[in-house]
Amino acid sequence: MINHFAKLIITFLLGYLFITWFPASERFTNPEFIVEMVLNPVQFFAASIAFMIGILCQVNVLKAEFYSFLQLWNGKLHKELILIPFHLAVIYVLSGYGIGQSVIFSCSAIFYGIISIDFRRQGGHNA
Repeated sequence: MINHFAKLIITFLLGYLFITWFPASERFTNPEFIVEMVLNPVQFFAASIAFMIGILCQVNVLKAEFYSFLQLWNGKLHKELILIPFHLAVIYVLSGYGIGQSVIFSCSAIFYGIISIDFRRQGGHNA
């Protein structure tokens, strides 16, 4: 349980770093994005690393939340359900720093989490 809260804190920190380091403006155009990548390659590379590691931490928390929700669906109350409001609070605070980047960050984690869920190992439908 403490492990998942630590991953939530890491997710917040890496999400914040991704939002501050990623070159984004209100009018996003491809040439402008490429120029930013060429002029600041270290900053873009650091933002990419923060994005990837942050997504991996966020996916681990999402999996724990999903499995605890499945336990609740089966009639068992699981202690990891308490992670859901804290995770939503992290996403909400990140959206205050940059709505577009936080949507990309969270939706990428949700998409990767859906891909990586193993129903057979967790005793899901048609196991």
